[in-house]
Amino acid sequence: MRLRSQKLPFILAFLCLIVRIGYADPLEKALIGKWDYTSFTVLQKGKPSGTVQFKPGTMVFTYREDGTWEMEAADATHTKLSGSYEVHGNELILKKADGSPYQDFNVELKNDGKGMIMKDKRSIVTAGKVETAP
Repeated sequence: MRLRSQKLPFILAFLCLIVRIGYADPLEKALIGKWDYTSFTVLQKGKPSGTVQFKPGTMVFTYREDGTWEMEAADATHTKLSGSYEVHGNELILKKADGSPYQDFNVELKNDGKGMIMKDKRSIVTAGKVETAP
């Protein structure tokens, strides 16, 4: 009887893990892969104030299954950033590698998960999923 009651916490933890994997947020599943950022709109008092259109490949974010992200800018700065991310419903929280906050977006998926609109209080960013060859 004692052995059975000692196994119970492990069995419950295992079942919770299976449920968590099986019911991951739709955004979390769709996010995995490379995203080519297509535009950046600055908001002032909640209204668009100016938009920059990116050429393909100018700014690419990669989101991995292990909860990490990486950004590479193919512009004059050649900026590279990385860190971790969390998904809570439609909220995408990006942190830098040192753990400091980077972005906190409300995300809407478009075109069957091939497009993404990310909004915060200061901006709207659009992106398209980069298709990979099988």
